Amino acid sequence: MMIAALVAAAFVASEGGTELRLFQTTEAKGFREIATPGFTIHPYPAVVPLDIDTAKEKHQFLALGASLTDASAWVLANMPEGKRGKLLHNLFSKDGCNLGAIRLNIGASDYSTGLYSYNDTPDDVEMRHFSLSRDDEFLVPMAKAIKSIQPDLYVFAAPWSPPGWMKTSGMMISGNLKDECMPALANYFVKYVQEYAVRGIVIDAVSPQNETMCETGGQYPCCTYSAEQEGTFVRDHLAPAFRKAGLKTKIWAHDHDPNAKGIKRVNALLAQPDVEKSLDGIAWHCYSDPDNATNMAPVKAEHPALHFYHTENGPHVVIKERTEWWWAAKVFGMLQNGCEMFTSWNLCLDELGTPATGAHLCGGFTVVDSETHEVTYSPQYRLFRHIGPFVKRGAHILEVEGSRDGTRLILFRNPDGEYVLVVACDGTLVRRIQRRRLVIKYKGRYKTLPLPGGQWSVSTLLFK
Repeated sequence: MMIAALVAAAFVASEGGTELRLFQTTEAKGFREIATPGFTIHPYPAVVPLDIDTAKEKHQFLALGASLTDASAWVLANMPEGKRGKLLHNLFSKDGCNLGAIRLNIGASDYSTGLYSYNDTPDDVEMRHFSLSRDDEFLVPMAKAIKSIQPDLYVFAAPWSPPGWMKTSGMMISGNLKDECMPALANYFVKYVQEYAVRGIVIDAVSPQNETMCETGGQYPCCTYSAEQEGTFVRDHLAPAFRKAGLKTKIWAHDHDPNAKGIKRVNALLAQPDVEKSLDGIAWHCYSDPDNATNMAPVKAEHPALHFYHTENGPHVVIKERTEWWWAAKVFGMLQNGCEMFTSWNLCLDELGTPATGAHLCGGFTVVDSETHEVTYSPQYRLFRHIGPFVKRGAHILEVEGSRDGTRLILFRNPDGEYVLVVACDGTLVRRIQRRRLVIKYKGRYKTLPLPGGQWSVSTLLFK
């Protein structure tokens, strides 16, 4: 006990030294803080160091988040109060995962307890019959409970479908938005934002449509938009309606993947006159190959004033390959290629990946047993746990040069100057006999960060 205390104390900064803290999760042990040796003046010639002093500043970080779907709110509402409180604390408090954002569904999604909209009265352009009573049962109370833990919560929302009477199909499943219903849909958004504000929840941003390129084949709510139609709706209807109502809610477009089709669509959207002026940013998913994240970089370079946000991708009930290592490729890739936020899908579901109105087998960011209400935390949660508590809103994502030795990593600098290095390792050995390791160079001094061999790990190193 005495030795551990001396080791830890040796690397607290004094007289210009460098403060160091190391947190680690491995296959063998859960999240914990461990002692770590300090920086020295001696280089390691066999390893090209990660050069912190020459790291290039990129965009800012906003938050990590998850979707408080109707299904997730239902699962939470049915938990015993004590267990629910503990789960929300572990998700949103600073000594937990410290999620800073939630995504809400505007009407039913494929993860709802049933199909619904907030106004099923045809031709009610002025939204006289709009009602949020459906959300008042589960979504609003759970959002308020989260906000009580995380007061600086960033809240954004998207519909999976407008009300059926606004669409060519006449229902929420399948079909396209009728052009003549654009004014009504804009008023629908205005009313939604206003009604949530009455309940004490500010909607910071909305997307006109979740997954604008997705036709679900009659499976669950959707509405496909061409780039031209979304541009027209945003520029000529939604943005003016928000301004007229005095709302500061931001508008994000696309809300779909950065694959080749998605990039072509976004470029066509932004090529339309004055559309970009009506947008705060572009929302992205990352269900396609991780390397597609790099497709966003040219769009960002062409439109530097636009903000990028990742708004959906989460665990799966069947696909077990979605490990901490797999998620590191997704999360780090999206953040390093322009996104200021990474958002998981369902905040919590039961062990079957339900409730659900659709056919997908998505899993929860956390899984709540339907009988015992015991909670299982996903690999995605375990990766987020190494970012959320340490990276502050307004931190800069940095591009750093140096050997990664087969690891996946990302570097942040907080507003107070503290650096946060997050490293994921799949545990494979080098030449079957050597562990992987990193060397960090900072202000002319060096530190080696050996990583566990033969087991996966996620590590967070804090230094300033």
